[in-house]
Amino acid sequence: MAALHLRLNQPCYMSLARVIHKGENMSVTHAKTTKKTVSVTLDPDLYQRARDMGINLSALLTQAVEQQLQAASRAQWQRDNQQAMEELNRITERCGLLSDEYRAF
Repeated sequence: MAALHLRLNQPCYMSLARVIHKGENMSVTHAKTTKKTVSVTLDPDLYQRARDMGINLSALLTQAVEQQLQAASRAQWQRDNQQAMEELNRITERCGLLSDEYRAF
């Protein structure tokens, strides 16, 4: 453990620590709130077919919007953190991985 501690104080790993700690926590909590009534325009035939099949359009729309928001959030995170990820890759190329000396393969 002492060897690992000494290695972490090397300049490469200090840079790595700076890159890692600039990132934000990506955990998202979904608080349930009261629902909002909205108006949605839908083809009448499509609406009738969904109704006949017992499809809950409100639940379906909620799920679709949540998926789109997650995708947009991921894309935004990637844009926001592109520079940090590139720096992390440069540090890894220059210094290797912390686990390199412990590999058994």
